[in-house]
Amino acid sequence: MKTTSLPLILFSTILLISVACNQQKKNTAEDNVTAPAIAADSAANSAKNNEQAMKYHEKLMEHFSADWMERESDPDLYPDYYGGSFIDNSGTFVIAVTGNQEANRLKLVDILGGDDFKVETVQYSYRQMMQVMDKIDAFLADNTISQEHPVLVQFAGAYPDVMENRVKVILTGMDQAVISAFKKDISDSPLLVFEKGERPALM
Repeated sequence: MKTTSLPLILFSTILLISVACNQQKKNTAEDNVTAPAIAADSAANSAKNNEQAMKYHEKLMEHFSADWMERESDPDLYPDYYGGSFIDNSGTFVIAVTGNQEANRLKLVDILGGDDFKVETVQYSYRQMMQVMDKIDAFLADNTISQEHPVLVQFAGAYPDVMENRVKVILTGMDQAVISAFKKDISDSPLLVFEKGERPALM
C-alpha cells in the first residue's frame, strides 16, 4: 500500500505544480494582452463620448437659436444661465452654468434629451464674456484711434476662455501703462485677464 501511494502523491504534486505554472503563464499572457485592450477601449469610449458631445453642443446651440452659426459672436444669443461649454479630456460634454447648478442641470437634460454630460458652476455668463469681446472688437475697428495707441501697438489677441470663465487678452508687453490704457479706453471688466504672448504669424 505504501509503495503505490508514494508514486501517486508524487504524481499529484507534479501535476499541481504544472497546472500552477501554466496558470501563471496564462495570467502573464493575459496581462500583456489586457493593457493594449484597455487602452483601445479607452480610446473607443473617448471617441464615442466626443461624438455625443458634438451632438449635444449642436442641439444646445440650436435651442438657443436656429441661426446660431451666423450669430455665434452675438451676446444676445446666449441665456444668462449659460457660461459656455467644452469637451473634457475624456470626451465628455461639460456645460458651465451660473446660478443654481441642479435647477440648470434639469433644464439642460430637458433641452438635450439625455443626462450623460457634466455641469460646472461659474461666476460669469458667456453673454457677459461676449459683451466684453464686443467692446474689444469695437475698439479695434475704430479708425479714429491712432495706430500709435499703446494697446494697438502691443495687442496680440483676445478670446473668451470658457474653462477659466474669463476673457483673455494677449499683449506682447505686460507693462502697467498698456494695461491701464486698455482698462481706460476699452473695458475695466473684472472678467479680463491679461497675459503675455506673441502676435500670430501671418500665413
